Amino acid sequence: MISPTPLRFGPYLRQMRKRAGMTQNDLAAAVGYSASLVSSLENESRLPDVTAVAQMLVPALGLQDEPRLAARLVELAASSRGERPPAILSSARHSHITPSNDERASLPSPPTPLLGREEEVHTLCNRLLGHGGRLMTLLGPPGIGKSRLALEIATRLQNAWRDGAAFVALAPLDDPALFPASLARALYLTVEVGQSATARIVSHLRRKEMLLVLDNFEQIIPAAPVVAELLAECPELRVLVTSRERLHLRAEQRVRVSPLAVEAASALFLLHAQAVDDGFAPTESDQTTITTICRRLDCLPLAIELSASRMDLLSPGQLLARLNERRLDLLHSGPQDLPPHQRTLAAAIERSYRLLPATEQGLFRGLAVFAGSFDRGAVAALGLDPAGLERLAAHSLIQPGRQGEAESYHLLETLRAYACQQLNAAGEEEVTRSRHAAWLLGLARQADAAMRTAARPLWLARLESQMDNLRGALGWAVQSEPETALALAGTLQEFWYSRGYHDEGREWLLRGLAAAPADSPARVRGHNALAQLLGQQSDYTQAKYHLAQAQSLARSLNDQTGLGEALRLAAWATHDSHDPANSTALFHKALAVFQALGDRLHVADIWTSLAHFTVLTPEEDRSQTQRWLDESLLVYRELGDLPGRIFALHQRGLLAIFEEDYGEAARHYDEALGLARTLGQRPEIGWGLALLGEAYWLMGDIAQADQCWQEAYQQFVALGSREAIAITQHHLAQVARRRGQWEQAVALYTESLAVHQTTGNRHMQARCLAGLSAVALERGEKEEAIRLLTAARAIFDSLPPFLLPADAAEFAALIARIG
Repeated sequence: MISPTPLRFGPYLRQMRKRAGMTQNDLAAAVGYSASLVSSLENESRLPDVTAVAQMLVPALGLQDEPRLAARLVELAASSRGERPPAILSSARHSHITPSNDERASLPSPPTPLLGREEEVHTLCNRLLGHGGRLMTLLGPPGIGKSRLALEIATRLQNAWRDGAAFVALAPLDDPALFPASLARALYLTVEVGQSATARIVSHLRRKEMLLVLDNFEQIIPAAPVVAELLAECPELRVLVTSRERLHLRAEQRVRVSPLAVEAASALFLLHAQAVDDGFAPTESDQTTITTICRRLDCLPLAIELSASRMDLLSPGQLLARLNERRLDLLHSGPQDLPPHQRTLAAAIERSYRLLPATEQGLFRGLAVFAGSFDRGAVAALGLDPAGLERLAAHSLIQPGRQGEAESYHLLETLRAYACQQLNAAGEEEVTRSRHAAWLLGLARQADAAMRTAARPLWLARLESQMDNLRGALGWAVQSEPETALALAGTLQEFWYSRGYHDEGREWLLRGLAAAPADSPARVRGHNALAQLLGQQSDYTQAKYHLAQAQSLARSLNDQTGLGEALRLAAWATHDSHDPANSTALFHKALAVFQALGDRLHVADIWTSLAHFTVLTPEEDRSQTQRWLDESLLVYRELGDLPGRIFALHQRGLLAIFEEDYGEAARHYDEALGLARTLGQRPEIGWGLALLGEAYWLMGDIAQADQCWQEAYQQFVALGSREAIAITQHHLAQVARRRGQWEQAVALYTESLAVHQTTGNRHMQARCLAGLSAVALERGEKEEAIRLLTAARAIFDSLPPFLLPADAAEFAALIARIG
């Protein structure tokens, strides 16, 4: 649907061009204009010729069967000149049915219906009917369905021209010099002695009005000038070519054929499966598996046809398992009425591979290690020459794309499976995969160095874009280079944490630690990174175990930075286990290590952490807290450390809350939240929202508090942080209680309490019990209120004071009400 409709000629012309799937160069070639003239018409720096619009642009845009759109184009052209629109002028070719006769060419009959290509067929038929340009090339990788699409177009259009359409199969031909003779034979022409085959073809086609389909031209690209000669000498000839590589002719309109949509691919699978087993009726589970099979096969029609032909022997689940094991081996034994190169997927791909020179074959093999996208720099890092990438893309063996503004490429999985086979057969797999892992480790180290700078979001996004490559490299390295695997997993520590990959990061770190040598320096970072993720998931016992391992190894290796970090993380784990005295002692040990190293950034981190604890401890000197925060912020600003500023601003907000200056607290929290959003630091975004919500709550702005906490809850759910989710549920229960929504409040308090009982967070257990007691009292359930309050008081009395002043006052009021 075209909506909304532009009210001026230029934008409408651009819309119609894009609707036809054309570039400005395509449209220019079709009507004999320059691309700059088309551009000037679209940007309205030049007025259109109304007659030319009707007689040339309408058919070129394929609007001959769309009278409403054609009339609108002409109307806007006239309006742009201040003229009245004329009666529609049309020179568009209309299909006309011509009786069969012996001279008309015939087409092979399609063996099965074409699925999922109706829109493409309609668009391309219109372009061939209407364009002044008479050469169109369908481009794409092996197995994507170029031949079948071309045959469908020719079948639909064979009655549009007096002499119909002819389909010429060039797959058996591999010598460009033989093309004219082969074409003459396909057209049933006799070439006299002494006569050139090209001249004979020209003399025959010069009188013809027809479509000539040249299928599988990629092996004879040097013969393209013959096609150009035919077009020049035969004015009513149109040529439709299928190829894995363009012909490089000026008149050529190139159309890249895409894989099928998943729905169409699944329907094609079912069609071929039922052809070999007419009783096959997929269950809902089978259908899900078939969808997965189609995705694994890149939705390539040939691959789907070959795999579905096994459904008389295998279930969908068995077929998927076989595909996961040896994808190409399964896709053999295709129908005998297909050309030999299409009877197996490997043969179809090999045909393209063998057309490459040796250097480009080596490049293609090496690209097999990229499980995701790659750019020229990544290819060079593997010791391969990136200059060949354009040639591989021209052969449709790799797919060009973009990552942001940067050029990138990727391999379809079926092509990658073939490249993997060739890489292994050449004996190059181990060295290439080692270089791939080393490249990613270097990339991770660059990212790690930028994690506390303004470039953090860019590096996190770059690592995110490489997730498939990272997983592939880690999977290989765990088995073949475990020390590299552990170094990579550990260096990704901040990425795992910030992007919420807690479970996956933990799994890779555990596997790396299990495989790496006992004295590997990478183990220190590995243990520290694993402990941080375990702490995020409230598994403090395991976190402290790994931190003890990190401290011991760091001391034996004299890794002072690793030791300081292990002590810092151990201090936090001890704090979260409700042991403030030992937590403070560990922080001071970490501070001594970082001061000895002259590491100002980590010293500032420790000051900020100590400030957090002194705020929570009534007997501590709050002026010392303020000095620590002031000095930390000076260091963070000087060094450009935004994550540190966020942390320090949170503590300033906490200090303001204890001083009951809630507006000042909200300002600090809001500034920190803005920085966290700038950095894309998801955990800090969640905590920033939770803290800002608390400031609004204390100011009495329940609606704003609820909005902040709801958004924080969604952030924590996305991160999978159980403890943070449970804390936010408690806060939302407070809102529900204040609004008199008793059932919702009880449900939220109860869910939060269950998690905190599992994680051992006694502070939050007490707060949830107190909230449930208050709800019970409001509902007139005094005995239940007393029971819950007694349980809450027992926990409060066993812990050092920790409630905010306003919360402490509310709890005291609850005690007074219950008596």
